[in-house]
Amino acid sequence: MLQLVLTCLLLSVASGLSMRRFLMPYFPGGDLAEKSAPVTIVASAVFLAAIAFTVSDQDLWAKSVILMLGLLLAAMFDDARPRLTIALSAVSLAAYLGLRSIG
Repeated sequence: MLQLVLTCLLLSVASGLSMRRFLMPYFPGGDLAEKSAPVTIVASAVFLAAIAFTVSDQDLWAKSVILMLGLLLAAMFDDARPRLTIALSAVSLAAYLGLRSIG
């Protein structure tokens, strides 16, 4: 049970912290260089991987909890320090993959 809660939290952090940067190219405004920056590319990869693992590995109730927590995190955190935010997102995805390989 503890592993399930921990994996849900890790996937929520990974998807929530990378969501804003993932959505940036799809909204008007902003500089083109910022939209195509390496941080945005890494955020897109982390976000899509987190969503894919959420859909493929979790139960229905866990999927809804992960997506709701991810949306809450995306709304709470701003994009003032994108490198730090995306680094935390990538670390939590890596930790999820480590837990997934154990259990």
